Amino acid sequence: MAVMQAGEALGIAAQVAVTLAGFAGVVVVFRPESVHEWSRLDRFRLHLLLASSISPLVYSLFAILLLTITPPPESIWRWCSSFAVLFQVPLLIVNSKIARNLTRAEFKGVNKTLFFL
Repeated sequence: MAVMQAGEALGIAAQVAVTLAGFAGVVVVFRPESVHEWSRLDRFRLHLLLASSISPLVYSLFAILLLTITPPPESIWRWCSSFAVLFQVPLLIVNSKIARNLTRAEFKGVNKTLFFL
C-alpha cells in the first residue's frame, strides 16, 4: 500500500482549489449580463464562491512553502493554524459587513439559513 506524502496531498488540495476558482469563472462567463449589472446578493454569492476556493489554495501553498524549509512538524501545525486565523479573520469581517448591508428585500425568495450555511 502506497502512502501519500504531505507535499503530494497539499499539491492535490491546491489543484482542487484552482479548479473551484475556475468554476467560479465559468459561472461568471455564462451569466447573460456583466458582473456590474448583477444584484448585490449575486455579487456576494460570487464573492463567497471565490473566497471559498482561494482560501484553501493559499493555505496549501503556505504549507508547501513550510515543507521546503523542513521545520519540525509541530511548528508547521502551529504556523499553519496561525496563518489560517490571520487570513480568516479579515475575510470574516468583510463578509459579515457585506451580509449586514443586504436588505430583507434582496433576500426575497432565498432561504437565509441555507444561504449562510
